[in-house]
Amino acid sequence: MKYPELLNLTLQRKFVLLTSASIIFLMTLLGFWMAKRESTILYSEIEKRGRLLAETLAIPVVNDLIYERLGLVEEGGLIDNYITEIFGNQDIGLLYIAVLDSQGRVFSHNDFHEFGKIYSDPMTLKALEAEDTLAQRFFDKESGHDAVVFSTPLSIGKKKWGTLKLAVSLEKLENEVRSVMLRIVIFTLLVLAAGFGLILVLSRRFIGPITHLAGAMEKAGADFLDVKVDIRGHDELALLGDRFNSMMARIRQANDELKKTHEKLVRSEKLASIGILASGVAHEINNPLGGLFNCLQMLVSNIEKPVLRDKYLGLAREGLEQIENTVSRLLWMSRKTEHMPVEVNVKSAVEGAYAFLRYRLDRDRIGFMNKVSDDLLINFDVHDFQQLLMNLFINALDSMKKGGIIEVRGYRQDSMIRLEFIDQGEGILPENIGRIFDPFFTTKPPGEGTGLGLWLTYEIIRNYGGEITVESEPGKGSRFVITLPGAR
Repeated sequence: MKYPELLNLTLQRKFVLLTSASIIFLMTLLGFWMAKRESTILYSEIEKRGRLLAETLAIPVVNDLIYERLGLVEEGGLIDNYITEIFGNQDIGLLYIAVLDSQGRVFSHNDFHEFGKIYSDPMTLKALEAEDTLAQRFFDKESGHDAVVFSTPLSIGKKKWGTLKLAVSLEKLENEVRSVMLRIVIFTLLVLAAGFGLILVLSRRFIGPITHLAGAMEKAGADFLDVKVDIRGHDELALLGDRFNSMMARIRQANDELKKTHEKLVRSEKLASIGILASGVAHEINNPLGGLFNCLQMLVSNIEKPVLRDKYLGLAREGLEQIENTVSRLLWMSRKTEHMPVEVNVKSAVEGAYAFLRYRLDRDRIGFMNKVSDDLLINFDVHDFQQLLMNLFINALDSMKKGGIIEVRGYRQDSMIRLEFIDQGEGILPENIGRIFDPFFTTKPPGEGTGLGLWLTYEIIRNYGGEITVESEPGKGSRFVITLPGAR
């Protein structure tokens, strides 16, 4: 398994995997240590027994040599018989027994073919020079196993006749080590099986709640606030779960209160926008009212003339319809509606917002240019889009004290809709650019602005997955650029 894939595992799986790997690693180390220890103990025992055997055998061999040198027995007879008898004991695991003179010549051996040969290998030369018993390990090619050769001097006092060499196979030692390793492997597998079951139980008991809590926190991070973790027991994990549930309950409550506060702020900003429109509304209503009064006077004066009566009744009807349309637009703008995105024609929506403010634009000598593409469509709640446009129009009007032109551009850029509001107002100071979308931030004198218009615009655009940026230079106006997903 690759390291990045290991990082992507759940905490519970990491715990099971790493704990199992740790058990295998520790048991492997323990197995090697036990095998090494067993091998060392067995080899030490073999070496101890081999030294004792070599030194014990050397005593009668020296005695036989003395007898032979004194001519009391036939040369070589006693030693050869003794060596043959010892070698015949297979329980010892001897490979060979040899008696060498001081020059390394074999004068007694369990294999008669070795008689008379001179051994000049490094082990023999070292043994001939040694004063004490030596043990040297080597690999025996004939048996295919390790072996150890023991060499003990054949001497009395300072008189040295040669060396006794005997080699013992370590095949039994190797078999015993393999047997130990097999037992260790079986024991490791049993421990691993039992440990794995225990690990699963522990991981479900201790890691499972943490994993469940992490999943609940991930859902909460994705704005799913209606999450709750199950609490079991009375330990720290249960306390953590209880605190999480309490925290989520407080967050839900705070979120509900925030939504209510947000709705109140939106409502107040809409009412503030309506208040700004009051002068234009008064003009839109006063003109038809004046006409209605004139029509009533003319009707009273010409009540007997059907032609004039029908004419003035028609004019009165037109004036009442104009007043009705103005009041309907105000009520439509101020009422609270459910969020219902529909396909909106951007150019028509811009014209509708302009209609609300046309009187003020005319009064302040401000021109208007609608350069939005005719077929530009967007998925948006009608009231939200109207509020967005009104806020940008009012912001532009407030900054254009000396007249000028408000230009609105709209076009499609790849799969996105791009709107630009360009004014020729006073512009924004560099130190205020980063704060204009903050709630309650305003540069107007107290009582002349809420500081919520651009913040509400920013919130509306953000809720629809869009972005708004501003480019401005003091004295040269501002450009607000809105990017929104287009209608499919």
